[in-house]
Amino acid sequence: MQVSFLRLAGNSLIIYLNCQPGEKDSGASVWLEPTWHFRNAKEVITGSRQAQTEDTMEHEAISHKLGSMALKRIRCVTIESGSNDITIELDDGLSIKTFVSDPTDEESWNVKYHERKIKIIGNPMKITKHSY
Repeated sequence: MQVSFLRLAGNSLIIYLNCQPGEKDSGASVWLEPTWHFRNAKEVITGSRQAQTEDTMEHEAISHKLGSMALKRIRCVTIESGSNDITIELDDGLSIKTFVSDPTDEESWNVKYHERKIKIIGNPMKITKHSY
């Protein structure tokens, strides 16, 4: 799958894979709740705390940085044992990763597979699968 669109929703991040916002019959979407960061092989580029800004220009600058993910293919997805943090590795050494900041959070991330109408929700305690 490849990143086709990105959207910051406050300091949450939605990554659309092989689909656009509103498309419900194909592709998938990944919703990352804070805390997360986006990095290349050398450094962290931006993260959810930086995206917490109320300044429109700063928010647009962060969205622009995240835009380097566009059209990149997913190479690997891993879920860390003990925290259920998710790491998504992309082309060109780019990756995005969640970090537990509150072990009682109900949702750290979710993945919706639109064609199958399945939603997988990860939090620090468990991973669950739901139909929608």
